[in-house]
Amino acid sequence: MRKPPFHKSVANSFRGVLWMLKSERNFQLEVFALLLNLFLIVFLKLNTTDAAIILIVCFAVLSIEILNTCVEKICDIIQPDFDPRIKIIKDIAAGAVVLMAGVSVLVGVLVYVKYLF
Repeated sequence: MRKPPFHKSVANSFRGVLWMLKSERNFQLEVFALLLNLFLIVFLKLNTTDAAIILIVCFAVLSIEILNTCVEKICDIIQPDFDPRIKIIKDIAAGAVVLMAGVSVLVGVLVYVKYLF
């Protein structure tokens, strides 16, 4: 199978992100958190390093959420009925999102505290 041209690959990638935005509630909440952070970066006039750190953790959460959704969709195709083994796989993938989200909150506190106080 031939690889599609680069512009089609990019378009497919954006289609995947748009699907996530339309379909996944957690992704929508995380995008809202990104927008809130973008506002805070401008409003509090974060320096470049602090802004970069905030953006990196925001996009890490979004990326891991996308991977979590991929794992869940693949598991649903492989085994549509309840299976305790599939449950463990899904729980582990969701755990990765929770860990990254928790670290992102901690990073946010560490970065924003010096701008707020």
